[in-house]
Amino acid sequence: MPAMLGLAVWVAVGAGLRGFWLLLWTALSWTAIEVLGSDLWLGLPSYALGYYLWQVPLLLQTADVAGVFGISFVIMVVNVLAAQCWQARGAGSASWWLLTACLSALVLGYGIWRQAAVVSAAEAVPGVPVRALHTAVTIEEKHDEAATRRMFDNFNRVTREAADASGAAALTVWPETSLPLWLRSTEYRDIMQGLSQAAADTGTPVLVGAYSMTLTASGAPQLLNAAFLVPVSGYIAEEYHKVLLVPGAEHNPLERWLPERLREWWPSRMAPGNSSGPLDAGALQLGVFICWEAFFPQHVRALTHAGAELLVNMSNDEAAFGPLQRAYSIPMPHLVLRAIENRRFVVRSANVGSSLFISPTGKVVVASEPDTTGIVQALVTPLQEQTWFTLHGFRLARAAFMLWLVWGVWLVWRLARRPVARQ
Repeated sequence: MPAMLGLAVWVAVGAGLRGFWLLLWTALSWTAIEVLGSDLWLGLPSYALGYYLWQVPLLLQTADVAGVFGISFVIMVVNVLAAQCWQARGAGSASWWLLTACLSALVLGYGIWRQAAVVSAAEAVPGVPVRALHTAVTIEEKHDEAATRRMFDNFNRVTREAADASGAAALTVWPETSLPLWLRSTEYRDIMQGLSQAAADTGTPVLVGAYSMTLTASGAPQLLNAAFLVPVSGYIAEEYHKVLLVPGAEHNPLERWLPERLREWWPSRMAPGNSSGPLDAGALQLGVFICWEAFFPQHVRALTHAGAELLVNMSNDEAAFGPLQRAYSIPMPHLVLRAIENRRFVVRSANVGSSLFISPTGKVVVASEPDTTGIVQALVTPLQEQTWFTLHGFRLARAAFMLWLVWGVWLVWRLARRPVARQ
């Protein structure tokens, strides 16, 4: 990205751009490059400068309008303005300082106003208790059936103990593939019955991660990474199937273009789902997204737009990051932004990593210690507000990118027409 930004600035300087317009072009170029390499067009996980401010949610509140790319743009503008203030210190610097101060005050003012408004809206609606299980299970244990059954007994016990201590809740969430088996198989009927009994006894629906099954075009069975909603009474009817699979680990992204022999050598472990709406947990409409789907703002936005009142992330961090303990914090900036963009509570249930709750203002309400087993609980408010971002997505980012593209073509044309300096 720095190389692409350098090229963009070189073109602009060569075309004669100076002063305010050069600063604006620099900030717009950085943002456009971020937009280009995201889930907006190329289906890539979003990576943006704005995520680095996740621990200062006051500065992130504009995300409910412009998304993370709007924050990146503001960061770049403030930084290039600050650099200009330093360069122009003395005569003529007052206007640059004033512009920097006004932009900073605008962002801070909006942040203070929106935080207060969202907190007020949340306090006006009764909260409901939600629980998230955190676990510490190795890959080796997940590949052993006897160990899997012991895991279920342990998770079942912890879930029941939490209900005994605090009463019924609106939902209990278990991590991604917390039961690494085909849950609807008759072989695991006892586990299905155990889940249903736990939900009935605790008076709490349980959202559990396990495998579902589908058939390929050739009729061969293929796994789905799924979340099953176990109701307090009745049949387990609702499932969410992971839509965005991890390339290489869960599926072969080149599968449709490879000849059959190569597809046999590199088969996809799972099939992508086509789930698009929330799961109905009674007191809450659940927008479920699994593991790295948290890195895709458009995907989570679509769940909220479809009616999700609570965003639920299920993850198996041990499989994603292994022994890299520091990597367990990688999803945090994305989860904070997803909460702010859509003004929803986010609950996360993770294996080895932290299970946690994030408020609609981006505040981490409670989080578990990594690599432990237990329950975290918080009151969440089922909000229905549809933010500008929820309704329109990255419309402003698209407009900014198109402006940058048209402006860039004009700059290249102007650069090509400038006479070459003689030596």
